[in-house]
Amino acid sequence: MTVEWVTPIGQTRGMTMALHSVADETRTAHGCVGCSVSTDIGKQGVVRYTEEWLSEDDLRQRLLADSFSRLFTLIKDATQPPRIEFTLAHQTRGLDFVEEVRASVR
Repeated sequence: MTVEWVTPIGQTRGMTMALHSVADETRTAHGCVGCSVSTDIGKQGVVRYTEEWLSEDDLRQRLLADSFSRLFTLIKDATQPPRIEFTLAHQTRGLDFVEEVRASVR
C-alpha cells in the first residue's frame, strides 16, 4: 500500500509526525513486512507512506483493524485527495479496495 499526499510546506511536518506514529504501531502487526514514511520537499511537500504485507489476507486484516482508522482519517481529511495504490498479486487498486474490504464485514 502506498499513499502519497501533496501538502503545503507548512503542513508537511505535522503530517509526517502523524504518519510516523501510525507506522510505529503498524510495524508490530502480524504480517507486516515493512512500513516507511518519506518526504520530498520542493515547491510543495510530497509525503509518502508505504506499508508492505506478507499476504493479501494480512493487508485485508490491516484495513479492518482499529489502528487503520487513524490512517484512513488522514486520507479522508486531506485538502487534496492523496494518490492511493494497493499493489495486489494480480492487480493494482485504489481507495475502492478499502471500501470493498470494509463493506464486506458489515
